[in-house]
Amino acid sequence: MNYVVENSLGLYESNYAKLTALLPELPQQQACYMAGVAGLDPVHVQVLERNPYTATVHLSQRLRQGGAWVRDLGMKVRIYYDARVAEVISYQGVQALQPFYAYPNPKMLQPYEKRRVNQFLGEWLTHCLGHRFLLAR
Repeated sequence: MNYVVENSLGLYESNYAKLTALLPELPQQQACYMAGVAGLDPVHVQVLERNPYTATVHLSQRLRQGGAWVRDLGMKVRIYYDARVAEVISYQGVQALQPFYAYPNPKMLQPYEKRRVNQFLGEWLTHCLGHRFLLAR
């Protein structure tokens, strides 16, 4: 197994731990908001698909402060309960992320785009944990 794939598995495990810490009741919910401290936009969580061992959720956050230059955040995450991992399967309209892309490519995706997006998910979840985002129904 190469170095990038090994590190990605740890990243997926870390994302799972953060997601389940933020959303302990996720297996029973269809949709919810995670509200943070005053001044931070809430994160919307919608369950798109639920199976015995997996779930697919859509995480989104409106970024009012960004204006026209910054798009709202949005990504689909597949959660594997049995393996205790979570990975991004699409973000900002990019579907079916590949582990590696030749560079340059028509969409100008980075060579390890999938890893970078999963790193971003981890940072986003860490931000939510650090700002005490909690479930709000």
